[in-house]
Amino acid sequence: MDIMFSIVILTKDSMGVVQNLITALLDQEFPYQYEVIFMDNSSKDGTVNYLKSTPFKHKKVIHVPEGEFSHSGTRMRASQEAVGAYMMFFTDDIIPIGKHFLTELAKPVLENKATAAYGVCQVNPETHDPIDAYIHNNWWEDRYEVVEPISRFCWDHFTPELRRRLCNFDNCSSCITREVLLNVKFPAVPYGEDMLFAKKLILNNQRVAISKGAKFYHWHKVSFSYLMKRMCIDQHLSIPEFEIYYIRRKLGVIKAIVKRTLHRTFVALFKLKIPIHKKFYWIFYNIKTLTADFIGKYMGVLDENSVKGFSPINKRLLRRKQEFLDEIYNKSIKRY
Repeated sequence: MDIMFSIVILTKDSMGVVQNLITALLDQEFPYQYEVIFMDNSSKDGTVNYLKSTPFKHKKVIHVPEGEFSHSGTRMRASQEAVGAYMMFFTDDIIPIGKHFLTELAKPVLENKATAAYGVCQVNPETHDPIDAYIHNNWWEDRYEVVEPISRFCWDHFTPELRRRLCNFDNCSSCITREVLLNVKFPAVPYGEDMLFAKKLILNNQRVAISKGAKFYHWHKVSFSYLMKRMCIDQHLSIPEFEIYYIRRKLGVIKAIVKRTLHRTFVALFKLKIPIHKKFYWIFYNIKTLTADFIGKYMGVLDENSVKGFSPINKRLLRRKQEFLDEIYNKSIKRY
């Protein structure tokens, strides 16, 4: 059989996480021939030796030099190295749910319903943040299964919120027709290439689908600074691409943090059946992440107009924003 799919996995010092993904892939009931391409970003913890030992029939381990990794560029390089007609992209720390995950992920593309499809991210309440799992694990139920092509006229008249919603896409778990990907290409950005790619597709007469049967666990504990940087670049990119502002003013930051903290505290105390010490652990973790989230988003909206007059806080935050952007464009963000 000819190789039909090229599965690309991005790794960097991935021991302790990538084994779960490899085990799940080897356990799949998937009727198509495939190759696995590991794009390893200069791992130093034994990841490369482990990847070389995996029992895939067709595999490549490609070295990505330090400083040359990007979510868009590294995936495009893998696509050029691939031989399959369809690309599947995974981050190293996802865990597919069930033996038919690959089949479900590929289904919309194989049935010609869409050029690109993405899976359904879930948070495991047993091992990850149970508050996040309670609030967000049903996010996919009201999503359009297929987003049809959109004219530029309609796009310009949609609300920013609708534009962003229509461009939902997730390269933690995706399947894309290789020929179209090589023609359209992931945008050359350090983060958010998946949502911008979806925008390019639907504005260029292509369809994007969510594979609701392809569920996977994905969550990782994040530091305050990591999440602040991530949300800063997310908001920074979302303004020119979608004209969407998640937050506009410092008072809005405070309101958003307080409102969501109260909601998540209520969920933890009255909705979750977990020990009391775990309730408080996850409450404080969520307070930290919410604070980083909205401060980062506020930083992302700042520009030179934001620091006119007496605005010492904005001036400092704008300097930090530029430092973050410089760092991200030089190093990218490894984990989604």
